[in-house]
Amino acid sequence: MPPRAVIKENLSEQIYRSLRLSLMDGEYRPGERLTISSVAEHYGTSITPVREAISRLASEQALEVKAATSVVVPDLTTSNLREIVAIRKNLEGIAAHRVGQIATPEMIEELEAQNGLFSKAAAVNPREAAQANRYFHFMILRFSDMPYVEAICENMWTLMGPFLRTFHEEIPVRRLTADNHQHFRFLAALRAGDPAAASQAMQDDVAWSEELITRREETGSRPAPRP
Repeated sequence: MPPRAVIKENLSEQIYRSLRLSLMDGEYRPGERLTISSVAEHYGTSITPVREAISRLASEQALEVKAATSVVVPDLTTSNLREIVAIRKNLEGIAAHRVGQIATPEMIEELEAQNGLFSKAAAVNPREAAQANRYFHFMILRFSDMPYVEAICENMWTLMGPFLRTFHEEIPVRRLTADNHQHFRFLAALRAGDPAAASQAMQDDVAWSEELITRREETGSRPAPRP
């Protein structure tokens, strides 16, 4: 991951937002260990603003502080993951329904372009696929113009982003890039002016992650990364 430049003013806030975005984008995997000193070196800052940023993320349950200098990306329980999926299904379904009511040709064009980027990334790079997928979903949230829904979903993505990285590693490429992917159903619903179908497609897309959650329950372990 390339270093992200920050300026001296409000360092703690900037590092917090950058780390939070990295979690949402799946740049870290569940159970991955970080050290405060390595994060400080990454951003080219002192330890103090990093501690403050990590403390905020720990209070949001997005990171776990294991020792004075050791931090871990939570490996959420299947119960936790199912709860987050349920929240996302409801709220992102609401946002998708709203977009289905108000979508302009320009909005649909932007979403189609982003979905194209997702399909390309899914064929070659799980990390980039996770990021492109998140961009697609957040574009829908932005277009819905429902800031409270977006804020709650952002919190859920911060918690679930690492798991979604493993999802894009584990699910076969042929399924991620297939033309019956739920993103295409959602886009087709927008073109047809069908808000209910748009909402259902989005809920089905979010629910797809339950496949790996069930696998975790059956095997008692995390999904293995795709070769």
